[in-house]
Amino acid sequence: MYYVMTCESMYPARPIRKSPFFMRGPWFSGQPITYPVPKPLAYELDPDYDGDLKPFYREAAPIMRQDLLDALTAAGIDNLQLFDAVVTDPKTGQTYTDYKAVNVIGAVSAADMAQSKRMGTSDSTMVDVDFDQLVIDEARPRGALLFRLAESVGAIVVHDRVKTVIEARGVPGMTFYESGEWSG
Repeated sequence: MYYVMTCESMYPARPIRKSPFFMRGPWFSGQPITYPVPKPLAYELDPDYDGDLKPFYREAAPIMRQDLLDALTAAGIDNLQLFDAVVTDPKTGQTYTDYKAVNVIGAVSAADMAQSKRMGTSDSTMVDVDFDQLVIDEARPRGALLFRLAESVGAIVVHDRVKTVIEARGVPGMTFYESGEWSG
């Protein structure tokens, strides 16, 4: 079984206010990044909000905390390109260095377009489809453990094995949408 993985179950959670900007666009292609990337990539929390830091932020250059990355490694994930990142809290000046910017290598066309419900009237079928209900064709990923959904590249899809390891390790706030549940 496959799930769309997000981090929406923490409340209150601190949002990111500033993240790196890349002239070459966001990291959503599923391809390796071959251009120079600043070290570390700098992120800043929004000082207008209180709460806990999330283990996963879906920014243009997404970041994951080390506990989530450790769980992904334990689940057998080997298609992540990692870059040093630092998250700064402008309220306190505290910096968090236990995050990495993550590029997911691999995009798989796994949406069952006939069963999924789409938002709006766009004719798009790849990259930027807005789903009201995404139905995943379970046969199309061919056992892949983690990938970007080719039809809507903002979605990171994980195999049940990955979900099980993340939950067993108690990574807080992670949300897994079953086929037919996710919209985005």
